[in-house]
Amino acid sequence: METNFTLLILFSILPIINKYLFWFYVIQLKEYRLDRFREYISTLQWKKAILNFWAYIEIPVFIIVLGYYLNPLLENTIYSVVVSLLFLETIFVISKIVKKHLFFPKITSRFLLTFFIFIFVEIVLFSLCKNIFLFILINLVLPFLFIFLSVFISLPLVNKIKKKKLLEAKLRSKITTNPIKIGITWSYWKSSVKEYLSQILEQNHKVLKTPKNINTELWISDLIIKKLKNKFDYFVVEMWAYKIWEIETLWDIVNHKYGFLTAIWNQHLALFWWIKNTIKAKSEIAKKVLENKWILYINWDDKNIRKASFNKKLNIVKYGIKDNCDAKSDIIEVKKMITKFDFYYKWSKTTFKTNLIWTHNIINITWILAFCFDIWLDKDELKSILLNIKMPENTLCIEKHKDIIFIDDTYNLSEWWLYAWLEALSYFKDVNRKILVLDDILELWKKSGKIHFDIWKKIWKNKLVDKVFYVWINNKDDFIKWLVAWWFKVSNIIWDLDWVKSGDIILFEWRKSGIQLNKILWKK
Repeated sequence: METNFTLLILFSILPIINKYLFWFYVIQLKEYRLDRFREYISTLQWKKAILNFWAYIEIPVFIIVLGYYLNPLLENTIYSVVVSLLFLETIFVISKIVKKHLFFPKITSRFLLTFFIFIFVEIVLFSLCKNIFLFILINLVLPFLFIFLSVFISLPLVNKIKKKKLLEAKLRSKITTNPIKIGITWSYWKSSVKEYLSQILEQNHKVLKTPKNINTELWISDLIIKKLKNKFDYFVVEMWAYKIWEIETLWDIVNHKYGFLTAIWNQHLALFWWIKNTIKAKSEIAKKVLENKWILYINWDDKNIRKASFNKKLNIVKYGIKDNCDAKSDIIEVKKMITKFDFYYKWSKTTFKTNLIWTHNIINITWILAFCFDIWLDKDELKSILLNIKMPENTLCIEKHKDIIFIDDTYNLSEWWLYAWLEALSYFKDVNRKILVLDDILELWKKSGKIHFDIWKKIWKNKLVDKVFYVWINNKDDFIKWLVAWWFKVSNIIWDLDWVKSGDIILFEWRKSGIQLNKILWKK
């Protein structure tokens, strides 16, 4: 008797869509780069994604389905097992939809290209299987394989399009000579200071800036082609790349006159391999500045920047809060969430006040002020702007609900970034409990364990917070083990935020902690 496949197909739709949405989201998050995905494969996050609860059921069922070819008498039994499994998975996916826990990739031209190739791969797979059971089970068990294959097939066409776009952007940048191009690069704080500088320049000038965290060569090229025109006075560019040759290409496309290099750290070490490669790559921003005979501003407080080699002919401004800097800031006081500081540059001292209260922000404001002095912006106007400057979205944004203070810092995370943010908690007095909601720091390669170890040790040793909620999985077991070994009370390692109350202050660090922030704000 011929088997009815209607239920089989019906119940397979949502589980398969759920899996492919997730893997498209992940590969897009890794920018379709196999080198970034290689690092992801080494994490516990990858293992959980591959070998989750459903995988332990689907893989044995997949093996059973293979037995169908050997014994046709098992067809009805196999049909019942598969349909029951798919029905349960459909219920699971529906619950995720209701809770809004599905992952969705952004609809971009790269996504659409990969998706159409993926459809072609699926058609070929179906023609090879010649069996609906096998086709559905393969898609359930090995969805990531076909997305990787689609990305790989698309590479020749993508590289051809990319090469054409980079060349077009380079030519557009060279012929668009009116905007003064400003390149900002480092391991972190790129987006924040891009926003600070842009806010200042936008008061009296037309400014084009890279939006949000758009900072790689393809995205910047697309922005240059579509929007860069001579009507702008300044073009402020956040720049980032993952390989040395990519960075050289990016510098050439932007053709910047001013350059800013403010921190070099282990971030994305899995791609650069060694910190000396990161130092070499980041310091190459100086080549284009030297070629254009303008100015490079470097954070002289940063030990890795001090290790970099710069051409002696380069016009360099060293800035920071320590001595031996050309541009230097001294914090006088922090009172009522306002920082008062003295700024020293070109043999003069100017006193400023700003609503940016954290030390790292004063370091970053130092180079911005040096730049503003060099282009002869009005000092009194600068004083007014700094008092009302706005923090970028999801970057230490402070909200208060029912006497609970939420600090949203879910935009980015690094080791020293985290220490700076923890310093922020010290400015809040008369609070009940200080709570840290923390995600993993990614792409640290072999140093991941040590860096996370150092972070947790500092949290415990300096008693920076009262309670910790670790929201992700890659280092969670070690995190709990080490804190308990250091006599951090188990009761202070928490698993949810349902019990927070009036007077608490909560610092949310990195993307996954943002899920918890949204949950608690929704409840409040």
